[in-house]
Amino acid sequence: MPVASSYADVIKDWEALLTAALEHALSLPDAERARIAFQEHLARTKEMKARQDSLTAARQETPQALRKLVLEGRDLAIRLRGAVKANLGPRSEGLVQFGIPPIRKRAPRKTATKPTDGTLAPGTSTGTPTPPPQVTDKPAA
Repeated sequence: MPVASSYADVIKDWEALLTAALEHALSLPDAERARIAFQEHLARTKEMKARQDSLTAARQETPQALRKLVLEGRDLAIRLRGAVKANLGPRSEGLVQFGIPPIRKRAPRKTATKPTDGTLAPGTSTGTPTPPPQVTDKPAA
């Protein structure tokens, strides 16, 4: 008989074997203990397969449920931060603890400093554009 490879084929083969053993129980008295052990094992195997199927379904549902919870959590976090900001005020430095940047004064604008010795700092210009190079049609002599 060929070896069954799929779970369904294995169970079908085992059930057929158990049915045949039950039909011939009177002519096989020495096989009674083995038949009972096999029958119990078949029942445990079916229970485990049912559990596996249940866990597979749960495994597929879990990411969807987790995604939904994360979206709801983000909305609730926005609400909570809004309530904290409303209670503490938009300029309170205590907002930083809640991950909210407080409204602060702008930092003073930095101005470019000119060297006092009359030379230009590297990478700076005088502000007057340099003329483009002269192109002549005369051949060089």
